[in-house]
Amino acid sequence: MKGSKIIEQVSARQLMETVSWLTNRTPYRLAGSNDELKAAQYIDRRLSEYGLDSRILEFYAYNSIPRESELEILTDGVGVVASLPCAHIRSTPPEGRELEMVFVGAGGYQEYEGMDVRGKAVLVEVSYAPPVPEKARIAFEKGAVAIVCMNWGNDEGVICNRGLKGVWGNPTEKSFSGIPDIIGIGITRTDGLKLKEKCREDGCVSVRIKAFSDRLWSKVRQPFAVLKGNGASDEILLVCSHLDAWSPGVTCNATGNATTVEIARVLAEHRGELARDVYFVFWSGHEIAEAAGSTWFLDNFWHILNRKCVAYIHIDSTGVSGTEIFEIKASPELRSFAEDTYARFEKQGRIRSMNLKKIGDQSFMGIGIPSVTQRYSFTDHDIARANGATLGWWNHTCEDGIDKCSLEILQKDTQVTLQLIHSLATEEKLPYRIGDVFRDIQARLERIEKDYSDVVDLSALRDVYEKSRRALEEIVGRAESCSELECGRYNGFLMKIARVLSPVIQTFAGKYEQDSYGNESLGFPIPLLKDLPRLKMAEEGTLLHGMLETQLRRNLNQLVDAFEDVSYLAGLFQRAFLEQ
Repeated sequence: MKGSKIIEQVSARQLMETVSWLTNRTPYRLAGSNDELKAAQYIDRRLSEYGLDSRILEFYAYNSIPRESELEILTDGVGVVASLPCAHIRSTPPEGRELEMVFVGAGGYQEYEGMDVRGKAVLVEVSYAPPVPEKARIAFEKGAVAIVCMNWGNDEGVICNRGLKGVWGNPTEKSFSGIPDIIGIGITRTDGLKLKEKCREDGCVSVRIKAFSDRLWSKVRQPFAVLKGNGASDEILLVCSHLDAWSPGVTCNATGNATTVEIARVLAEHRGELARDVYFVFWSGHEIAEAAGSTWFLDNFWHILNRKCVAYIHIDSTGVSGTEIFEIKASPELRSFAEDTYARFEKQGRIRSMNLKKIGDQSFMGIGIPSVTQRYSFTDHDIARANGATLGWWNHTCEDGIDKCSLEILQKDTQVTLQLIHSLATEEKLPYRIGDVFRDIQARLERIEKDYSDVVDLSALRDVYEKSRRALEEIVGRAESCSELECGRYNGFLMKIARVLSPVIQTFAGKYEQDSYGNESLGFPIPLLKDLPRLKMAEEGTLLHGMLETQLRRNLNQLVDAFEDVSYLAGLFQRAFLEQ
């Protein structure tokens, strides 16, 4: 395999040097802090030493600084239990707020059926279904004035730091109201389970909550470096990890930063092999400002990313101790390519592979840049035993120390991703698997038709889908032996198809906006059709039914139009380049 020897140059010593420096010298790397600045300067200096064109980007982000909190259980005189304030919350008055607290499970919409939480506090179990910012948004929408997040894991006695902002990236006048104006704190799982049981026995628990966090518009920094290739192509790769972290932040994300820095070092020694330039960015505003750094970068480097970026590789939480199965989350275009790359690295290795969802700085789905994020992960059994803690019970807690990092796994994580990036930077023809994209879309359509064929007619969408699929299959087949000149044109064509389909298939907000963080609509097979369940339940002839039907028709037209564009582009490409 091309570049297979390059992974031998990954240095365990260099990796641990970066992890140790960030952990020991800049443990509190939250966006806008002094430690964030020192960490950014350190990364910038290292990348400059490797010969990259490096600088620190500064910009303003809507930020938050958690201060302090107190949770007093008034029922049965239990007293005060340990807590931490969440970021981006409405602070309480100094004397706190006395409230009734009810348990709402995972905090998704279905958990509120038959419940009235207006004016109350809700107790939720931390999980990714939905993510915490979405739990807070739903709770606020339902009228709750406070949310109490019980940790995952088991009885480790730790509290997870949380942000509740919800709005993806910096807010606009239009989106600002989407930030839940709600009190929010975190507690241990042990205390949460006791309160959960009490809520189930008595219906509710009386509590007094004090919570204080600042909200502010502040300057943050993120290192940005360009590794120039050999100039064979003007295309670029985007390789990133988030720099900001809750203290001490070893596996989230000093290890990811170390992987990224080491990949930059090794690739710099092979720059003559790289047909494509590689952009390295270390995001700020990941933990509290909810993807502020990646969204700002997209907004301000839009033109070059839209025209030239062939893939986004996000590196997060590598080298986690105790992990043993390699997990790949990727866009359909690159998923099987990532699987093949890992299989060549470790022939007997176990893979957990899935389609990538919009979370964790995946700010580029709307623009249509295919993405991969991968690392060694816990087994399904270990995750279930830890009550859904996919990154370890210590994630985002004070216990995320050096002992949670496995140098052996960190080196392997770095090697696999280096091999993937080296291949993407050197292979002449982009390894997009268009057939996989259409199989994914086919599965999405089948899921919708199975449940909603009685309320929506997808025949027009089906027709243009089939037309575009056949046209692309023919082009892909004929492009197998394309010349160097045709290969460049073919890559541009593939990128354009991704730009057209990804915004309408994977997002609701589309190309120029961002979906709210963890929004439940993104779990629907095609988010633009997310209101089909509501339309099915609405009584025909009512105002609600009419409004939903009208919006869904317009969204369906948007989907049909996208596939018409794909067919048109395929026809143009075939006539201009394959039949000349």
